[in-house]
Amino acid sequence: MRLPHLDQRIHLHWGEAEQLAAAIEWVLCAQLEPPARPNLAMVLSFGPLYRVRGRLQGRARREHHHAGPLPKRPWQLTLRYDEVVALMLILPSAPAAGLAWGAIQRASLNLERVIAFA
Repeated sequence: MRLPHLDQRIHLHWGEAEQLAAAIEWVLCAQLEPPARPNLAMVLSFGPLYRVRGRLQGRARREHHHAGPLPKRPWQLTLRYDEVVALMLILPSAPAAGLAWGAIQRASLNLERVIAFA
C-alpha cells in the first residue's frame, strides 16, 4: 500500500550510501546464515531492505565513477514508511555506517505518532 504522505527524506553525504548499503548487506547475510533462524519481523523486512540496498548501491556506483569536483549539497534519499521501519528493525544488530543511522533515526521520529517501533 502506498502512503506517500508518510515518505521520509534523509540527506546522505558523499560516501554514506556505500557505508549504509554495506551495513544492510551485512545484516541480511548474517540473517541468512544456516545456524541463524530469522524471526518473522526480520523475514517481512527483507523486501524493503533489498529495495533500499539496491538504490544505495546504485548511488554508490555513481559516486565511484564521478568526475570533477564533489557536490556541496547532500544527496536526498526518499524512504517509504515500510523501509524506515525495516531499517529501524535492523539498527541494533547492524554495524556502524557513519552519520546515516542518525538521519534514519530522525526520520523515524517523524513517524512515531503513526507507527509503534517497539
